[in-house]
Amino acid sequence: MLALVVRALADASASGTESAYAQALSTTIGYVSLACWIVVMFPQIYLNYQRKSGEGVSLVMMAAWVCGDIFNIAGALMQDLVASTVIIGTYYLFVDSTLLYQTIYYRIVYKAHLAKDAVDLGTNNAQGAEAEAEAEAEAEHLINSSQTIAAHDDSQHNGTQQVVTMQYSSPIAAESSGAHSLDVLPSVMAGVLSLAAVSSLVVMLGALLFAPASDNNNDNDKKSPEHSVPGSQIIAQAMGTASAVIYIMSYVPQAIQNYQRKSCEGLSIWLFLLSLMGNTTYALAILVVSLDPHYLAPYVPWLLGALVPCLIQIYILYQFYMYPH
Repeated sequence: MLALVVRALADASASGTESAYAQALSTTIGYVSLACWIVVMFPQIYLNYQRKSGEGVSLVMMAAWVCGDIFNIAGALMQDLVASTVIIGTYYLFVDSTLLYQTIYYRIVYKAHLAKDAVDLGTNNAQGAEAEAEAEAEAEHLINSSQTIAAHDDSQHNGTQQVVTMQYSSPIAAESSGAHSLDVLPSVMAGVLSLAAVSSLVVMLGALLFAPASDNNNDNDKKSPEHSVPGSQIIAQAMGTASAVIYIMSYVPQAIQNYQRKSCEGLSIWLFLLSLMGNTTYALAILVVSLDPHYLAPYVPWLLGALVPCLIQIYILYQFYMYPH
């Protein structure tokens, strides 16, 4: 969807038939939409990292977003859109893939580490309890022995108590070791998230700086309609339609999961608020330029892909009101 916003901005800027006011308004609204889509994933990524869990996010929804991003990028390449469209589309694919990876990581890999550490800790606790019982039995036997033997074995009893102390403290050491191994995992995830944030900033600035030059080159070098390849245009339009259908349906699994769990725990409300704002402003950026059917016809798949999900997003926001989170 982020790539489509850039496309709408480029088309609005290139249009010479509409008023300058409409173009300026479309560009302004488009940049609001662009800002929403640039930051939309970070609240959810941070929440997953904070909770060390990805249970709240629907994997089907995330996988659908990644597929939709791939279709968008492919369609943009086939239609020879401005380079900034492809760059930002690639950025959004990267962010979606990061959230998908993070969700899978916390659901599978991180849980496996927790289970392994719990088993190791339980084993050490059992060994410590057994050693303590044996030491107590031995101490009782020594106390009941004769005075001479008891005096002679007093040093052995002290040594035994040291062994008991060492054995009993071993679960604590094991627990500390397990906690240390778990502390390493958030450090790794923090590095991944930091890399994602820095990469996002670089891509965003590069795309915004590169966009004006790309638009000018596109105006000079753009193929005329009679020289365009009809087959590639049809395929690109089909990809746009496919991505629109994917985006429309992608929120349904999340709504179903929330309903089945009767909970929105683990979900960031900002993910859906920013998505709703991004979709509505994206549609407005197209509509304020012109309501001419000939102008709107190429944008029908994108408009459907933006406006129809708004209904599902509003329902999910209603679930935040109904269910605990």
